Amino acid sequence: MLTICLSVIVIWQHYNLRRLGAEISDCPTKYLWLGGLGGALVAARAIGSAIKTETSWRWTWRGRTLQIKS
Repeated sequence: MLTICLSVIVIWQHYNLRRLGAEISDCPTKYLWLGGLGGALVAARAIGSAIKTETSWRWTWRGRTLQIKS
């Protein structure tokens, strides 16, 4: 229960901070969700990169296989 309450407080404070930033920079708060989406995309890319590096999957670029030197 404490975790849920703290999460709600953090999300509310984050929204208030974004609202204050929107007042200063004239950027509407309706774009708030894009920050989370961008973070999720970067995290997914980082996880995929770590998996490819640590396993035997091959890296390719424009049809060529890239070798990772140890």
